[in-house]
Amino acid sequence: MAGAALLTAPLQAQFALSYDGQFQPDPAHQPTLAEQLGAIANTENGRLGIAATDLDTGETITYAGRDPFPMASTVKIAIAGAYLAGVDSGRFNLDQLYRYGRRSTVTANQLLQQMLIRSDNAAADILLRAVGGTEAVNAWLTRAGIRGQRMDRTIAKLVYDDRGRPGHYLPTNLPRTPLEVAQSATFNDDGEMNPAFVGDARDTSTPSAMVQLLARLHKGALLSADSTQYLFDVMARCVTGRSRIKGMLPAGTPVAHKTGTLAGVSDDVGIVTLPNGHHLAVAVFARGMRSEWERDSRIAQLARVLYDGFGTLESTSMGRTIAR
Repeated sequence: MAGAALLTAPLQAQFALSYDGQFQPDPAHQPTLAEQLGAIANTENGRLGIAATDLDTGETITYAGRDPFPMASTVKIAIAGAYLAGVDSGRFNLDQLYRYGRRSTVTANQLLQQMLIRSDNAAADILLRAVGGTEAVNAWLTRAGIRGQRMDRTIAKLVYDDRGRPGHYLPTNLPRTPLEVAQSATFNDDGEMNPAFVGDARDTSTPSAMVQLLARLHKGALLSADSTQYLFDVMARCVTGRSRIKGMLPAGTPVAHKTGTLAGVSDDVGIVTLPNGHHLAVAVFARGMRSEWERDSRIAQLARVLYDGFGTLESTSMGRTIAR
């Protein structure tokens, strides 16, 4: 069942977003963390998916956590993981040279940094080609035990499809035929997603799958200690999406993250360090709404609620998971 459908009308009335985007609870009610997330994520003109796990306690909360959302450039984490796994096996090394453009050569280290820090699409496709294409990335995800995340196109093809051909624009991430909707609704776990919110299944991830990937990477379950440290050190220098996960967090909060943006899509996923030293794996996917500013604002509000909630609330006060 979809998360928004579980939010009752009386609950909606307990919350409002003020003109400056701040969360305004009813003073007569002490909302659970789940209720706070639901109040912000419940939007009539868009769709949000949220998953968060405290990597030190295992405490997890989701909203539409098993519904697929367009990954956009957050898929570059999987590309980096697949390449670094090759480094660990001796297939690649970070000093390996690749042609970049017509005349330049750059190292794998430079490509990884450009891809993760500045979301360079050309760098991503060079690394993707090196590991063996989308099938190789999907095979790595399967070996990693990640279900609900898939890569189907190069970044260049994804961007091209998103923009559409001149004079013949066809929006992506929307169902085009009944068959496509049916196929989209069954690529993950049967019965665990609402087909009413599923469009193009290609290049999608559920929030839960993305958080699971982040968690396994951060715990060192998928890469060597050196590659794990390298990956998150680079992600900590990401310069895109300053108004998303980091937008409302206290200044100086360590965040190692990766953003993704397409027409009508804003994503941000990563690891947030909490004041108690715990690490929170977070994935927020947003689509629709009136503007990128509104999507970014919602992501920032949700990240702050998660930051405060996991940092101060006991597990019994988190409330139930919004969407299963």
